[in-house]
Formats: sequence, C-alpha cells, structure tokens
Amino acid sequence: MKNTHIYKTLRNMVAVVIAVLGMMTFSTKAKAQSNDISAETRTDIGNLNKQFEINIQKKDFASIIDMYADGASIVLPGGKKVQGRKAIADYWYTLTSATSLKSEILVLGGSGKIVYQLGKWTITTVKDGVEKTIATDIVLVWKRQQDFSYKIQLNSSNNPLAVNSAKVEQYEAAKP
Repeated sequence: MKNTHIYKTLRNMVAVVIAVLGMMTFSTKAKAQSNDISAETRTDIGNLNKQFEINIQKKDFASIIDMYADGASIVLPGGKKVQGRKAIADYWYTLTSATSLKSEILVLGGSGKIVYQLGKWTITTVKDGVEKTIATDIVLVWKRQQDFSYKIQLNSSNNPLAVNSAKVEQYEAAKP
C-alpha cells in the first residue's frame, strides 16, 4: 500500500515536471516567434498603421477598405462580425464622424506570411459639435498577398471606452 502511494506521488511529480517543461518550451517558442519578424516587416506594418491614421484623417474610406484582404473580417465589441469587402465598406462608411485615429503597436509576432499585431487605437470623433475620444485594444492579423504587400485579414477590438470630458461611458459600435 505504501509503495502504491509513493508510485502515485512520483507519477504526479513527473507529470508536473513535464507540464512545466512544456510550458517553458511553449514560452520560449512564443518569444522566438515574436522575434522572427524581420526589421523590414516591422517597418512595413508600422507604415501601414501610419497610412491607416492618414486615411482616417483624410476621410479616405476607399483606401481604408483597400487595406483589407478579400474575405477579411472585423469583429466588433460584443462579438458582432462584419465579413467581406462590401460589409466592411458599409461599416467604415458609417464612421464618417471619425476625425483622427492614433495606432499604437504593442506586440508584433507571427511569420513573414501572417503577422499579428496587438495594440491600441485611440479614435477621435466629432458629432453634433461634441468631440469624443474612444480608446480600444485591437488585434490585427495581416496577411501577405501574392504581390508581397500586407492586407488586414482580421480586425478585432475589445473593451472600448468613450471618454467625453471627465465622463466615461461604455462605447456602442455603430450598426452597419
């Protein structure tokens, strides 16, 4: 009976060691993956983010829509999904009150073919003369195209807040 208890204890310890080693291996691979993005790709994605900012400021929604791949999706706060070029166009054309967007890249990872971006968007809108700033966490998945350019395959935002003066309110995404 005592040997059975020792055997179970050793087996549990081995399982824990294997699990810890597995997590360490996964963690090392995840770190290596985020460093696998070349300097050129980092520059490309940074430039695309800057272009997105410029397109919002100019209200050039056609150029914004062109930044999305065919079959791309936008996942809005609350889980609503906008998919396909026409639906994405309809969505962006409802955001004409946007006057500026500041894109902050926090993490880039993936491979040269698929790049994920974790970051933050701060969007300023003006409606009926009232300026509102909306901050949201974003995840963008950029997919390399046949011409070696990158287009957005997935755009997802979460936890947006609208800030108006000292008042903070929950942001409701426009319904396309």
